[in-house]
Amino acid sequence: MRAVIIGAGPAGMAAASRIRKHKPESEITVIERTKYVSFALCGIPYYVGGVVKSLDDLMYYPPNFFIEKRRINLELQAVAERINPREKMVIYRKGDEVKELSYDVLVVATGAKSKMLPIPGIDEDGVLTAHHLDDGEEIKKRLTKAKRVAVIGAGLNGLEFAENIARLGKEVHVFEYFEWPLPRSLDEDMGLILKDLLAKEVKFHFGTPVEEIRRSGSSLRIVSGDTSTEADLVLVFTGIAPSVDLLKDAGAKIGETGGVKVNSRMQTSLDSIYAAGDNAEVINRVTGKPDWMPFAQVANKMGLVAGANAAGKNVEFPGAVKTWTARIFGVEVAGTGLTEAEARKMGYNIRGEMIKGKNKAHYMPNPGDIWIKAVINEDGTILGVQAIGEGALARINVAAALLPYKPKSSDLIFTDVGYAPPLAPVWDPIIVVGRKADPIL
Repeated sequence: MRAVIIGAGPAGMAAASRIRKHKPESEITVIERTKYVSFALCGIPYYVGGVVKSLDDLMYYPPNFFIEKRRINLELQAVAERINPREKMVIYRKGDEVKELSYDVLVVATGAKSKMLPIPGIDEDGVLTAHHLDDGEEIKKRLTKAKRVAVIGAGLNGLEFAENIARLGKEVHVFEYFEWPLPRSLDEDMGLILKDLLAKEVKFHFGTPVEEIRRSGSSLRIVSGDTSTEADLVLVFTGIAPSVDLLKDAGAKIGETGGVKVNSRMQTSLDSIYAAGDNAEVINRVTGKPDWMPFAQVANKMGLVAGANAAGKNVEFPGAVKTWTARIFGVEVAGTGLTEAEARKMGYNIRGEMIKGKNKAHYMPNPGDIWIKAVINEDGTILGVQAIGEGALARINVAAALLPYKPKSSDLIFTDVGYAPPLAPVWDPIIVVGRKADPIL
């Protein structure tokens, strides 16, 4: 069997490795536009901030491992330009040479691409984003001469970059259209709590849409309303979108989410072609509907399933519940399922219940505050949970495990979570939010 994979990120290399496991005699080729494989884009902020010393450290395995140990052909720094599904052919460019590669099965794992808002001046030199490991190298190089940095967008990427750049002693300004951080992940009430907790090393400009980026000598000026801020470097993190052009041009169906439409076996609408990772949509196990979840843990599992099925197995990916987490300026934050805003937009008749608790027994030294919010449907089903504070992820992981099974508040209450005074109170906060949500208990 001849297998071709486009994209050497988590999904692509997981698929390639599964094909090798289940079809050891296969000829496997991976086409990747960069020089990296099995890379962790989530680690770029930490490389920029000096926590990670080398970009090579952000590869789970180096290229030679896949070449020598798994006998996978790597066509690096090569760009797939076209898929011909009728002839089962991939046309790609490497340097000045255009090549063709035939396949029996094809896995397309092209990930996502950055969305740059149509802000005047967004194309100015010194305005960057980070979507490949090499982008991290360019940002780090420019930071050596920059004293003041502007970050547009207070989502997960924007905040992680802001924190890591501030660690270098730079003056950092963060601009966000909404009045609170993580506006796509946290409801306003939780977001305002996080806003109050964020460190003061960074100057936040909330409720501040950027109207223009203007060249001012050797610097850049970020214009918003009647005010402007000067910066040596501007980083833009205003969202991402599925990278679907290759498959769309080949005739594959694109879903309502903007991701490639796939079935539970990760098959596209085209014969012998699979899609996995951030370019494909998945089933949201809370709603039962297609959704787009550009998270590494989801991409890896999609690649695993796509590779197994490309090798002739019959494995289904059940979907995910959109679990995420971060530690921002020392504050742990996490969520899973639907936010209140998402649920209302989808037509659910819901209410939100929030509690403030402690992350260890009250009599232990220095118990920390933790806030948990549950989003509850009118029938009592828990649709989502958000948490802020030390131990947030532990509580969210409990909720994430329950959400696919349509849990009620009583299911939260009677979940048998661990207890020890230094680690959690006997009435754990995830149990307490269930009690608050329950009409009887």
